[in-house]
Amino acid sequence: MKQNVNAAGSTTDLYYPRAWAYAREAKDTPALPQQLADLCAAARLEGYCLVGQSCDSTRRNMIRRPGRGALLHAVRNGQVDDVFVVRLSQLSSKRNRLRHILALFQRKNVRIHTTEIDLRYDLYRHGLDGVLL
Repeated sequence: MKQNVNAAGSTTDLYYPRAWAYAREAKDTPALPQQLADLCAAARLEGYCLVGQSCDSTRRNMIRRPGRGALLHAVRNGQVDDVFVVRLSQLSSKRNRLRHILALFQRKNVRIHTTEIDLRYDLYRHGLDGVLL
């Protein structure tokens, strides 16, 4: 949060929403860094203050995803207001886990932005269109 001095000489607090960019690919490809850079650019373009970014290059059946873990840790600690992903399946390809992640975002008032697919359609594709209120 920054303070701004207006013409009358009083200070007002400016609020910049805090964003996190997360990308995941099934394998380590040259597209992963570009995908993360595009997400960061999208967040900055919309006026967000980027407080974190992470990525995972894992196979589908791998359990450990340190990049997603860092994102969820930041969300649980209230350090993030918005999350930018290309599509929801990057958070998890398993519907139940994705449902838990979205419920956490909702409890913490974290908004999610998808850059490749419309969010409502992406929720519908995963059968989660009734999850978010």
